[in-house]
Amino acid sequence: MINRKMNKIVFIISVLFLCSLSAHSQDGSDNMEAINGLISRIMPQHKTSVDCRLNVKAIKPYFKIFKFGQKLVVEGNSPVSIASGLHRYMKDYLNVSVSWTDFTPVLPDKLPLPSKVIKEESPYEFVTYMNYCTFGYTTVYWDWERWEKEIDWMALHGVTHPLSMVGVEQVWRNFLARIGYTEEETKKFLTGPVYLPWLLMGNMEALGGPMPDEWFEKQVALQHKILDRMRSYGMEPIFQAFYGMVPSGYKAKYPNATVVEQGKWNTFDRPDVLSPLDPEFDRLARIWYDEYTALFGKTDYYAGDLFHEGGKTGGLDVTACARSVEKAMLTFNPDAVWVLQSWGPNPVPELLKGLSPEHALVVELCAEYWHRWKDNGGYDGIPWAWSNISNWGGNIGLHGRLDAIASEPLDALHDKQASKTLIGIGFTPEGIETNPVVPALWSDMVWNSKTLDMEQWIQKYAQYRYHSVLPSLQESWNGFYKTVYGTYPGSRRPSEPVFCAEPSLGVKTVSSWSQCKIYYDPNLFADACKTFLQDASALKGNKNYEYDVVDMVRQYISDLGRSSYARIQEAWKNRNRELFDKETKRFLQLIKDQDRLLLSHPAFCLQSWLESARSAGSTPGIKSQYEYYNKLIVTSWDTVDGSLNDYTHRELGGLLGTYYYKRWSLYFNYLNQAWDNPSLPEPYMFGVTKTWLYEKLGDTILSSSNNPVDTASEIFNKYYQ
Repeated sequence: MINRKMNKIVFIISVLFLCSLSAHSQDGSDNMEAINGLISRIMPQHKTSVDCRLNVKAIKPYFKIFKFGQKLVVEGNSPVSIASGLHRYMKDYLNVSVSWTDFTPVLPDKLPLPSKVIKEESPYEFVTYMNYCTFGYTTVYWDWERWEKEIDWMALHGVTHPLSMVGVEQVWRNFLARIGYTEEETKKFLTGPVYLPWLLMGNMEALGGPMPDEWFEKQVALQHKILDRMRSYGMEPIFQAFYGMVPSGYKAKYPNATVVEQGKWNTFDRPDVLSPLDPEFDRLARIWYDEYTALFGKTDYYAGDLFHEGGKTGGLDVTACARSVEKAMLTFNPDAVWVLQSWGPNPVPELLKGLSPEHALVVELCAEYWHRWKDNGGYDGIPWAWSNISNWGGNIGLHGRLDAIASEPLDALHDKQASKTLIGIGFTPEGIETNPVVPALWSDMVWNSKTLDMEQWIQKYAQYRYHSVLPSLQESWNGFYKTVYGTYPGSRRPSEPVFCAEPSLGVKTVSSWSQCKIYYDPNLFADACKTFLQDASALKGNKNYEYDVVDMVRQYISDLGRSSYARIQEAWKNRNRELFDKETKRFLQLIKDQDRLLLSHPAFCLQSWLESARSAGSTPGIKSQYEYYNKLIVTSWDTVDGSLNDYTHRELGGLLGTYYYKRWSLYFNYLNQAWDNPSLPEPYMFGVTKTWLYEKLGDTILSSSNNPVDTASEIFNKYYQ
């Protein structure tokens, strides 16, 4: 079914996309408005210089780059394949790329023609992108201008099946109205915008709400634009499935319903699950899919996970439940495919037994670290996709496990058992716009089935990343690859910044599921930073370099913070007052300098995160509501002190200076007083959080006018020895 669906998509593309001067199909039919639009946005001066050709007869995804006369030709089986081929040409022949840090790289006046034919085939028919969490940690307040760039980015990076959750809150609104909920009850159930992903996963409800009416209207209009563009590229969006989730207290409203209460997720009450075996399940599922399609049109892919992250089965027959969810989906759309996340123990073998291989697909999350597919030889005959997460909570620590990303998909392709059902690859980060080297490598793996020479790949990346062949860039990136971007046992997440930890003398971790341990050699990384700064003056104005130089020096200062903290622990243990005073002052100064560094670049500023929220509201009250919860999620996450505290631990300019500095300064003052008075009670740190959430931060979080390259150089040289 999935293979047949892909052939059907290719056929539809050949009918839908109309011919223009710069794009046509080999059979002469009209074609590809999306590709023409892409070219006009990323290389407007070359709109008539590129001949893009769609080959509707191709069986496998492919692109081919060649010259015909004096024209560049990019050919492919779909608009996404053609876009990927165009991006490959840009990297190979123009020495540039399109990335989150530069969507419109500088191009030459004349495009050089390829010296040879380049053809790549993808071993994957399903290429997915994004994680539910991405819609909270990054994209929540994006407007169409930003989404347009991201969809172009998706096409250039080979994405065919993006998760597409914008506007789903209106589906919930309509669905609940049809099954008897009042508007007040619905808004009490729905979270605020930034927490919506966790409602969709069945983890929580209510926090951050109620959603204003204007939010629903804007998101529906935005999703229409998003879907129009995705579909014009031939992408198949993944919508939310109905798997039985209903508001908590559903049984009180409908006493005859068979409901499984899901208990708690961390500190939150979870929504209930209506048993998929309940006589009413099919009717509710039909309403859900009717409302979704009425709002946003048809798709063949629906995502959702029964009993996610500790959800309770309540003694239900899990195999029968899975069969019922799939049946309801197929009753509405006989071509539907249920997309499930492989996360923790889910999907359990009993659930897989209830699925049809033609209508289900498992996306293994965090396959760059865990290898469930390898342990089990796949997913009991259900098609599956390898994917890497790489980012957690939108934190900005340098991290990538590049060797794993370069090798693990190939291992899966060549595994005797698991390869039989491997049909896809995915990039599923919790937050995006960090560590741009990771998607650069991942997108190359979309088109690769052979072993990569990673040192050679890194050298090429350093060239097209900065449009430069300076030896210092290649040498430094070789150092970054062997340190912060290395693949180490036990290193699933970035090493956490101790600056962001809740202050104590026993810090081992910032968040509940990671560690402050440095797996790489910090001295080798520092030396790579020094080399990276060697030609800094020549690279001023280079968008990618300006972003990266701040990021690399940020990591260096963060590493120094760990060393300083260790000496503070030593001083306290040994009652060395002189060392204690010296290192606490140094530690606080490191936070100040880190804050000043990050304020020099808007991508690393709290102001940017908060302003995106405020700009989404039309009244002072709505603006304040959005801002408050954007502050909450990047600090304590929850309104009470729980296990999610500091989960995102983002080193942001303005956040370090107004929040993390304040916590550590208060704690060190306490230690100074407790030096001779050990019975003194520790300060209540969550009180600092609650106060900060309501503070008007003003100019203290504004991006500075300081040049990021100069600032990074100055601060690095202040500490490097």
